[in-house]
Amino acid sequence: MVRFDRNQHIDKIFSYISGNAPEADSTVEKPILQSWERSLQEHRIDPSRPTRVRVLTAGELRDYTQPLENFLRIAKAGIDRLHRQVCELGYSALLCDSNGVTVDWRGDQRLAREWKDAGLYLGSVWTECHEGTCAVGTGLIEKRPITIHHGEHFRALNSHLTCSSAPIFDPFGNSVAIVDVSALHSPDGKDSQHLALQLVMETARIIESAYFLRKFEDQWVLKISRMRELAEVNSEFLLALDGQGAILAADRASHREFEQEAGGSLVGRQVGELFDVNLEQLMVQAGQSNLVFPLRTSRRGRQYFVALRCPQAISISPVAKVVVPSVSPATAPKPGTVLDLDYLAGADPGLQDAVARMKRVMNKNIPILLNGETGTGKEMFARAIHHGSRRSQKPFIAVNCAAIPESLIESELFGYKEGAFTGARSKGMRGKILQSDGGTLFLDEIGDMPASLQPRLLRVLAEKEVTPLGGDTPIPVDLQVICATHRGIQGMVASGEFREDLYYRLNGVSFELPPLRRRADIANLIHQALAIEAAEEGGAVDLDEAAMAILVAYPWPGNVRQLRNVLRYALAVCDQGVIRIEDLPEEVRCSPAPALPDGPPVPPQAVLQLPLRDTVSMPPSNTMEEAERNVILNALVHHRWQVTLAAREIGISRATLYRKMEKFNIVPPNKR
Repeated sequence: MVRFDRNQHIDKIFSYISGNAPEADSTVEKPILQSWERSLQEHRIDPSRPTRVRVLTAGELRDYTQPLENFLRIAKAGIDRLHRQVCELGYSALLCDSNGVTVDWRGDQRLAREWKDAGLYLGSVWTECHEGTCAVGTGLIEKRPITIHHGEHFRALNSHLTCSSAPIFDPFGNSVAIVDVSALHSPDGKDSQHLALQLVMETARIIESAYFLRKFEDQWVLKISRMRELAEVNSEFLLALDGQGAILAADRASHREFEQEAGGSLVGRQVGELFDVNLEQLMVQAGQSNLVFPLRTSRRGRQYFVALRCPQAISISPVAKVVVPSVSPATAPKPGTVLDLDYLAGADPGLQDAVARMKRVMNKNIPILLNGETGTGKEMFARAIHHGSRRSQKPFIAVNCAAIPESLIESELFGYKEGAFTGARSKGMRGKILQSDGGTLFLDEIGDMPASLQPRLLRVLAEKEVTPLGGDTPIPVDLQVICATHRGIQGMVASGEFREDLYYRLNGVSFELPPLRRRADIANLIHQALAIEAAEEGGAVDLDEAAMAILVAYPWPGNVRQLRNVLRYALAVCDQGVIRIEDLPEEVRCSPAPALPDGPPVPPQAVLQLPLRDTVSMPPSNTMEEAERNVILNALVHHRWQVTLAAREIGISRATLYRKMEKFNIVPPNKR
């Protein structure tokens, strides 16, 4: 491919669109020609447009990366490895989501200005509808690896770049992301990019496999290879099996390799229909063959080498059950111990994602806002953030803005000088802000901050200095600010009750702490709380199943605070170290059946064990859809029909999950 200058490049595109292209244009590949046509006729892009690639703001980028936190953690190692392979050759490595937004980036920081000017940087948008023909946008549309070299880019502004990309798919064939390497300078010949394309294809395959293994970590997984030496360490094909040996999912390579052998779709078939073995025999062979053993396909007798990975937890079954771990007082945190973030997150996927983000921002001097109902543990999370940060050896100062009289809160926060007002201490007082210098200031119930003090607090945050009452010299202060509220503070901003500029100053990043009734790990949380309370009493205690069912099903309007009080009461009145139904407070024991979020009452056993088959009225049309429907239903039931958490677990957007629910006619309990 001969490198075009800009005028030649634009002339060539218009010549092609007008049908006057010379015969030499046959050197341009068909997918690129089709992309040029889409760029001009569908996307209405001017190839001579001088504006640079669009780059999202930090807030917009957070909206894109938040649903991808789990995937990004998996993909990070792959992107790091890819960049190490290509950085010395002048390439940067990009990971873009399915919308073409760059959500991870690696490049030589010495060339940061050049990378940013070219749009090869975090937050850049490389969709075909924005940039025309480009490796990321066109690769997402074509759903295959592609190199767009120099003048093959639709926009002349990008014609000096060379970019190679490969898409990444989830176990059900949906596009999740695309990986790309790009260079600002490269040889004219496109064949110089062959190795770059092979590297991004290999990286995409590795990330895709890692994502598959993580998604099915609770299932049996067959790791298959044509060569014995690669079956365990770098398998070519992956199959996920349920506890009965049925194929739940297969990676794309397995579909290509085995569908003809199976005579159709793999999903839903027994492993014995594909290989000459059943699951029980697989497990026996895995135990006798030092991890890797040979198998032959049932119909054609082709030999492969297989390693069987065991589930890390209970397999997905047609019924969602609450898993109740055993927690003893001996392993409970000691009284007065600050609980760390991982302990507070428990086994709730939504909170685990939030904690992962908390760890990434807690040392960045970004103000943190914790939202949640009363009793959800906002101060415990604030203390855990402080003790997990670099400020842990400095003070943690908590101020409850709702508990201090309005007439005193100003002096409590800002302090005062000697003689500042009648009744002031003779030596004055250091306020809470100065007391937290070098450490963390926790402002609980920030929504109750008096309007008259909001401008002063805003000034402290903006100027990083505080002036005590009666003083005239500002004092520098260095602190991390964490705020918490149970009120709808955005509504307060809209109504004028809370200053908008202060809200955005405090809300550097916000986290929603779920109420107890919506925690996916509520049974585990109850046992942990019981272990802590029992440890303080100095004895061992257990819960019988009936009492546990009542506690799991109770709606907990007072959340963790109420749970601790209930368990303290039950510990005080129970006999023989076992809490039974009669040991629970009457308000819990006699509570009406709880409702799922925004839904009608359901009995406790329905919360613990909800049949999935009863949630749809229209069966899927094939076995792939059957597996997809089961995964969606498991996630929804596991998270008590909270769409946001279910979508995050599956790895898709809320909008996509809603479309899938409509497609499979999945109806939440409160709408049946």
